[in-house]
Amino acid sequence: MQRFIKSLGAVILLSSFSSTADPVSELESLVNQWLQIEQQTNELETHWLEKKATMEQTLTLLDAEQTQLKQFNHNRQKNSSELAEKRTALIQKQGQLEVDESALNTQLNQLIQQLRSLQVQLPPPLFTSWQEIGDLTDENLDANEKLQIALKMLGQLADFQNRISIHEMAITNDQGKEIWVKQLYLGAAQAWFVSNDLSYTGIGFPAELGWQWQFDSELDGEQVAHGIAVQEKKQAANWLTLPVFSYAAKESIQ
Repeated sequence: MQRFIKSLGAVILLSSFSSTADPVSELESLVNQWLQIEQQTNELETHWLEKKATMEQTLTLLDAEQTQLKQFNHNRQKNSSELAEKRTALIQKQGQLEVDESALNTQLNQLIQQLRSLQVQLPPPLFTSWQEIGDLTDENLDANEKLQIALKMLGQLADFQNRISIHEMAITNDQGKEIWVKQLYLGAAQAWFVSNDLSYTGIGFPAELGWQWQFDSELDGEQVAHGIAVQEKKQAANWLTLPVFSYAAKESIQ
């Protein structure tokens, strides 16, 4: 651009020389014009350089901003993809949890039905303990609360089944008379009882309609009383002879 301006000045200068009559005055005038043009040229060049530097700085800032926008867009797409993957994983997990919860509720309901059927066949002390734990038919209980109750019931059943226990209660005989007896339980499936004067003896066992007590005059009351005394640590341990009935035998006795 500077060369173009200088060439333009030279053309103007030559034209002036060819058309003037006073060379000295005209030369002085042309020199002044040339100096003005040179000054204007320097000003234009300076302005151009400043403008160029500003434009280059602006371009640099635009490039940096464009790079940031590209990175932001990339990160946004990446985050959107990761978020979509997490959302999909959560939906799948929620679906699996719903399936597991449904299966758990089904199994829990089956367990509750089994426990309710079993409850009526339990020995009276264990039956009472289960009632004190809670009511599995209570609709206000959620699945977790019902499960906790069921686990406590199973725990008590396991504990009762694995030990010999002693209890007392009144039993009604065939004549409708209530007899106070002590009971010797061997787990939750077999029991013997005897009155304080040894005049009444019998056995207890689970049946489909519930726990059954059956008086048996042939049962040795002393043996039952001795077993109870040993369990209560009132007598030294010794061999006992007590009848143990199978379920089929118990049903035939009825």
